[in-house]
Amino acid sequence: MKRSLYLLITCIIMYGAMMLSGCNVNININPDVSKDKIGIIGAMEEEVTSLKEELTDPRTTTIAGMEFCEGKLENKDVVVVQCGMGKVNAGICANTLINQFNCSKIINTGVAGSLDNQIDIGDFVVSVDACQHDFTVEAIGFEKGEIPYTGRSAFPADETMRKEAVEAVHEVAPDVQVFEGRICTGDQFISSKEQKELIKSDFGGMCCEMEGGAIAQACYLNDTPFVIIRAISNKAEDSEEINYEVFKETAAERCASVVRYMTIHDCKIN
Repeated sequence: MKRSLYLLITCIIMYGAMMLSGCNVNININPDVSKDKIGIIGAMEEEVTSLKEELTDPRTTTIAGMEFCEGKLENKDVVVVQCGMGKVNAGICANTLINQFNCSKIINTGVAGSLDNQIDIGDFVVSVDACQHDFTVEAIGFEKGEIPYTGRSAFPADETMRKEAVEAVHEVAPDVQVFEGRICTGDQFISSKEQKELIKSDFGGMCCEMEGGAIAQACYLNDTPFVIIRAISNKAEDSEEINYEVFKETAAERCASVVRYMTIHDCKIN
């Protein structure tokens, strides 16, 4: 406490002196900033619980109804949180991880519906980029899905983190396939073949879900590397034999294992 107070007073004195001399300065006086803290956003309670139970020195902070659990996973600083369903929850969650917990990179996992028949139930999709299929302001001159004044309809994932995610899937789930492609996000549960075909026609994605595109946009605006990893719960052609409720335990276990592998081996951001 005394050390933090001393640091604060010292910074204030230095700032005042430099302001008097006409210098423009930007001082960060937060002594808890980590340069290599990983934010982990889970879509499923089972997945988040599994990772939280493995944390050492855990401490939990509740913000906007979300429980952010800080700690160490194999000596790596992480913050694990379940964001809840939908783009608003996901965007708030990612922005909080970056700006209040000082996370330097974001990993998001969960389930998704396939938009491509070659992708089977249980396979993984790793994001090349992510878009919002339900966003449109075409009436005022923007392309379908384009986020105004960003010049983008899709936000790119970090290439190094992508490679690490693919490697992690190969290591922890060698019995399934892993694909890299676009993830399409919207505030809708997409279940029909017609809906999926329209999304794929408009955006060319490999899977659809409800959070990734908002996380991608928040990370892009905050200049923070990210990757989205999705386990497929149903195929493109109206296959409901295995639905979310049936598949979620297996998906949670596999997703948590992938994140654990990535965190332990660490994503090297260049």
